[in-house]
Amino acid sequence: MRIRILAVALTVGVIALTSATAASAAPARRPCGPPVMTSGVGSLGTAWTLKSQYDDDGPGLVAGEEFQINTEGAGQHWTVVLSDNGKPFFTNNDDVSTATGINETHPNPTVHHITNVMSAHAVRHDTGEVIGGSVTLLPAPPACAPGTP
Repeated sequence: MRIRILAVALTVGVIALTSATAASAAPARRPCGPPVMTSGVGSLGTAWTLKSQYDDDGPGLVAGEEFQINTEGAGQHWTVVLSDNGKPFFTNNDDVSTATGINETHPNPTVHHITNVMSAHAVRHDTGEVIGGSVTLLPAPPACAPGTP
């Protein structure tokens, strides 16, 4: 009977320790809010994802954009344009894929109190495949990059 009680107590202790460790390892909540994300396929079936979120590692407030094209092969040539509210802030006219695809991650300075529509547009040079998508970032929380406009 004592062995059974000891085993139960030990099991409860291990579970409590594991839960406390997992909770302390969880990422800290960021003051800029969660990312928004969308995904789809291009005009010839190539998969892509677009993620955007506010960040305060600017200088100042930035709206970051991460665009991935899952080319499933190296050596593909694409033109990639990232825009914020219709205004391009990153362009690569010869973005060449690696074995894992294309991954473009870029910040764009922005201000509080506006909605940002972050969009990506890509065209593959040899096939003409077109990819396009957008996500909407509601205005940044005041706690994100406080003291900036």
